[in-house]
Amino acid sequence: MKNANIKVVMFDLGGVLVDLGDVSQMHDMLNTEGEESEVWLKWLRSPTVAAFDSGKISFDEFAKRLPEEVGSSVAVETFKQAFQAWPKGLFAGALDLVRSVKPQYHRAILSNTNAAHWSRLMNEMALAGNFHSYFASHLIGSVKPDRAIYDYVLDALQVAPEEILFIDDNQVNIDTAQLMGIQAYRVKGVEEAKKVLNSYNVLQKYAVLAEK
Repeated sequence: MKNANIKVVMFDLGGVLVDLGDVSQMHDMLNTEGEESEVWLKWLRSPTVAAFDSGKISFDEFAKRLPEEVGSSVAVETFKQAFQAWPKGLFAGALDLVRSVKPQYHRAILSNTNAAHWSRLMNEMALAGNFHSYFASHLIGSVKPDRAIYDYVLDALQVAPEEILFIDDNQVNIDTAQLMGIQAYRVKGVEEAKKVLNSYNVLQKYAVLAEK
């Protein structure tokens, strides 16, 4: 087993617990082509996306500015409807995975999210009540992969970086976390997440057995 000093198990949402569908939807929103990893980098580097995900602009302003930024002619209301529906739901087994984290560990979310999605994530997808801490970018005022959001988490939790085990689906977010000393791993979906968590022995035994 790996480092036994973990106190916090922290999950990203989209791509880890939440199904965002295939890359075609991002191509539509960003007016792009190419590999998923390249499209995600463009998304994370967009000033309009960062402004919305950090709570600095409204949903209406975001829906107006992002198509303009990427040279798309999509109508604002059409864009808003598509964007709100982007998260499909939880991956199968996502809540079971979260609930199988041993009770001595502090469970947390660290997600780049926004006012258009947060209520759906918490209520419709029933993520509320399953974590001890909820670090949402639009409520904090900063976004991954900026160092500031990780500093916020460390200050809020009052733990050392190496006491956090963090899983996220974007390598650029993992890179910043690792540079700060957080034990961070890139995963896609529940099964990859389970393998990392099991390697740290933070899941209850029945979760380990279920994997075999």
